[in-house]
Amino acid sequence: MAAFSRLLLGGISLIVVGLLTRTLGPAGYGQYSLVFAYHFIFTALADLGLYTILVREISRPQADERKIVSNIFGLRLTAVVSLLAVAILAVQWLPYPTEVKLGILIASLFSIGSSLVQVLTGVFQKYLKLYYVSVADVVSRLVQLFLLILVVNYRPGLLPFIWVVAVSEIIHFALVFVFARRLVPVGLAADLDYWQGTFKKSLPIAVSLVFVLLYFKLDTILLSLFKPAYDVGVYSVAYKILELIIFLPAMYIGLVMPLLSRQAPASTGDFLKTFRKSFNVLAIFALPAMAYLALRAEDIIRLISGSEFGPSVRVLQILSVAIMLIFFGNLGGNAVVALDLQKQAVKIYFLGAILNIGGNLLLIPRYSYFATAWTTVLTELFITLGLFWLIRNKIKFWPDFRILAKAALATILIVFLVHPLRLEFAAATALALLYFPILYLFKGFNRADLKEMISRS
Repeated sequence: MAAFSRLLLGGISLIVVGLLTRTLGPAGYGQYSLVFAYHFIFTALADLGLYTILVREISRPQADERKIVSNIFGLRLTAVVSLLAVAILAVQWLPYPTEVKLGILIASLFSIGSSLVQVLTGVFQKYLKLYYVSVADVVSRLVQLFLLILVVNYRPGLLPFIWVVAVSEIIHFALVFVFARRLVPVGLAADLDYWQGTFKKSLPIAVSLVFVLLYFKLDTILLSLFKPAYDVGVYSVAYKILELIIFLPAMYIGLVMPLLSRQAPASTGDFLKTFRKSFNVLAIFALPAMAYLALRAEDIIRLISGSEFGPSVRVLQILSVAIMLIFFGNLGGNAVVALDLQKQAVKIYFLGAILNIGGNLLLIPRYSYFATAWTTVLTELFITLGLFWLIRNKIKFWPDFRILAKAALATILIVFLVHPLRLEFAAATALALLYFPILYLFKGFNRADLKEMISRS
């Protein structure tokens, strides 16, 4: 159910991006992306690691679920509303058009709703009933698509598109809240002593999340301060494709994470086995994904957004390397949490954020969206290697690279087979699927591996 709903959501998201980019054009889509990137920074600060704390606390024996969920819900609401008030005041000092500033005000409804949905998802995680979340996700996204189609027909400016997202997210939150109350009687609570204790517990997780999320979106903000909205739009289309693709490894690792957590400490040997298998699965998909995006970027951009976004092709080709790195970074980040290495990881995330911000500030004025793309690649490389170094120091273990080597060889063979033929997009995509039987012949995976991957999806 989860895998199907995520694939469906990915398809709807591509349609939404196509409608937005073709209607708004590069400059308009740049402003649209800027509004939500700006909000992302402040909602990231409001995260406070509360989702992780909620799941952990309500999963303990004889936990007072109503008190825990209601207090954490109240704390998240207070934090996100307070920080969004700061965001709305702060944007008045930035050199953005009035329409963008109004869009940021309207989008506050979206940010509040999405932040509350994220923390309530912990309830469904505990009861293993994430299909409730899947239903709410699909319904709200279909509502967004329906409203968007209505709005597009009138060819309006930026603000109606922001309202569409805000309204659909309000519906999303309402559904998740109603579903959550079927499992736990959620309400608003403000036990200040409990809030203080929860904040102390969540602080190490919150700091790491802030650094990760800041470098994940801050590049768009920095680009908007140095370059026109057109440049932001060019970069945002390619980056949106990155976001849509990386949910696949994130979803897979999310399913593996409970195993890693139960099997730590690694001395049992089960942790090492699960870690190695997960690395191999990611290797099988990461390398062909990078090659496919790099070689077919022009077709992908044209199919989704049209010819106006031609410069996005080069950006997507660069970001394809970052996508490959993020596949492995997902595993490293979750393994670090399972091994209780969050405090040590904070330093890596902090240095990654400094690298990202410094690189963007130095290079954007001269290289624009190419600077943000390459800086993203370098940041992901630094953090992924840093996390694996941290894991290596803890468990004295390094992945077996034989499957990675076989995946690389199969990918190279497919590239040399497909690329010189200059096939149309659909034909090239179909022929590229030969990668999997070739890798099977190389003994990159077997039937047991295939059954295990299907069962986890």
